[in-house]
Amino acid sequence: MALSEADLVERIEALRVPAQPSAAAHDWKDWAHLVLLHPQRGWRAIANVNLAGGGIDAELQWTLVVHLPDGRMAGASRSQPWRDGMVRQRPLAVEGDEARFGFDGRSLTLRIAPRDLDLRLDLSATPAATPLLVTEGAPFGSGFIGWGLLPGLRAAGTLAACGTETPVDDGWFVYHDRNFGRFRWGDDVGWEWMVAHTRDAEGAALTVVVDWRTDRRHAAGGLPYLFVLVGGRLRKLFLGPAMRLRWHWHDAPTLPTRLPGAMATLLADRPARRPRAVTLEAADEQDRIALTLDVDAHLEIVAPDNRSSAMARIGEASGPVAIELRLGEERLAGRGLAYAEYTQ
Repeated sequence: MALSEADLVERIEALRVPAQPSAAAHDWKDWAHLVLLHPQRGWRAIANVNLAGGGIDAELQWTLVVHLPDGRMAGASRSQPWRDGMVRQRPLAVEGDEARFGFDGRSLTLRIAPRDLDLRLDLSATPAATPLLVTEGAPFGSGFIGWGLLPGLRAAGTLAACGTETPVDDGWFVYHDRNFGRFRWGDDVGWEWMVAHTRDAEGAALTVVVDWRTDRRHAAGGLPYLFVLVGGRLRKLFLGPAMRLRWHWHDAPTLPTRLPGAMATLLADRPARRPRAVTLEAADEQDRIALTLDVDAHLEIVAPDNRSSAMARIGEASGPVAIELRLGEERLAGRGLAYAEYTQ
């Protein structure tokens, strides 16, 4: 029996890691990920709240990065010990010193507000698009991973950085996913992921979400997914060979902005490839899509393993995007913003 959309949202938002850190294994991970885009004004932001590890290694981690329309960027990534009483399973509540995330069965709440930085996100949101639970136990590295997404939220709140504050309202596109599983940063794993949102000349909203789980070299991987939503409703799913995702790189590597700061110091002598564009094509007998993301901002988030010197470097790329879509006889074309990830 198929789940209702409300039940599916409940399942996506369910806490998978044990609520008590003493009961969690050292390789457990359960995190909430949000992307906020304002295509008309140029604002972009990403936010993560993550429960990681177990026992004496257990941590609550958060990241917030804000790109302002004038090209400035502000961001931070921090962690604190995860102690008893900081996490409640139902209704879900994760409460740290500087970051809080919750789901009460109807709406999500998120607050990230470091006390010593001019950086803040306060958000309340409800699902406004087709929820998708993609996998709950796919093999990944030394363990498994699960992934569910809400590819559109109706949100209200405020976003602040660099002395500027802006309301989050219906002019924003807000994306949210939940990832959970057991694996170790530094395993032979990687991923390529993107969310893009545009509107056509008549105002029709088009959202594209791409996900491909790979090995560390991006030479092989699992089945790639490409979800296409129009007006918040899932209209098309491209799979596997029907899809071609390509990253285009600048010739010379550069030293990127890295978070958290301690890892930036550790990797201060290690340049990285910088993407200049991402292109996507997919087609079958009836439908076709083409997408181009012109990257104008790039940084790396470094995720260290909690029991070794291994790590994963998650490249975050964003910029203006153009999409052309044909669904049978229906054609849509629009411009907007996109955020993409490529691990190294």
